[in-house]
Amino acid sequence: MAFDVEKEILLFWIAGLIVLLVYGVWLFISPESYRALLGSGRYFDPVSSRIIGGIYIAWAIIGIKLYKKLDNWEKIEEWLYFGVMVQILVLIAEILGIVMYGIFGIGVIIVLIINIFFALLGIHIIMQKRK
Repeated sequence: MAFDVEKEILLFWIAGLIVLLVYGVWLFISPESYRALLGSGRYFDPVSSRIIGGIYIAWAIIGIKLYKKLDNWEKIEEWLYFGVMVQILVLIAEILGIVMYGIFGIGVIIVLIINIFFALLGIHIIMQKRK
């Protein structure tokens, strides 16, 4: 049975929007609670966390506006590439944080799982669309 690529794009988009909004609002409003709850390591800058939260919120708003164009692959292809590249770069940054700085905790594990899921799903969708 073949995968329905359109449904996969929809899954990628909706799940991505939910994660972006949850993390974006959380990091923007209360990065201190994120660090306290998930133990995100000794390197912590609330201003940088709020900036990242703002970027996530903006990215989610753009994603919501693009949601209407999901039926046209060409209109969202670059955004899917962008999303996959972000996931891969965050994975690399997290791995570097673990290896070089010893930053490890439940927050890192959650981020790794989320980024691996979205990177693999995005790569799968891109490969399916190219066939």
